[in-house]
Amino acid sequence: MGKFSTFVKATTPVVVTTVALLKEFRENPELRRGIDAAIAKFKKAASPKERVEARINAIDVAADAVAEIEAEATEPAMWRRQAQALRMRSDLAWHGNTGAARRKALKALDTETAELLAAVNEHLVRLQADAAPPSITP
Repeated sequence: MGKFSTFVKATTPVVVTTVALLKEFRENPELRRGIDAAIAKFKKAASPKERVEARINAIDVAADAVAEIEAEATEPAMWRRQAQALRMRSDLAWHGNTGAARRKALKALDTETAELLAAVNEHLVRLQADAAPPSITP
């Protein structure tokens, strides 16, 4: 009986808070819409398709930055081609698969996209280090 009373004592504040929140949701449609919008944003951010797309877009932006800094650089064109290929493969994985197969394909693409983005970021770090002004010593 002691474990049950401890459980009831521990969960009572959670239950009371949940009931109060549910009452507020029912009475306040504006609050409900705001929370629904926040949940929709979290779901979108957690989507594997969105993560892959965000990384591909980051690769495109970084390629543009490198091309602007180094006009003679050949890497940005290669990164753009790889990003375009990843985008096509992402669309194929999304529309051509369902369930576990889709998740597995998008996870593999997410890993590959992360590796390419890491390589692009390493190049940007090298460019920044090369362009950094000498430090001022006292």
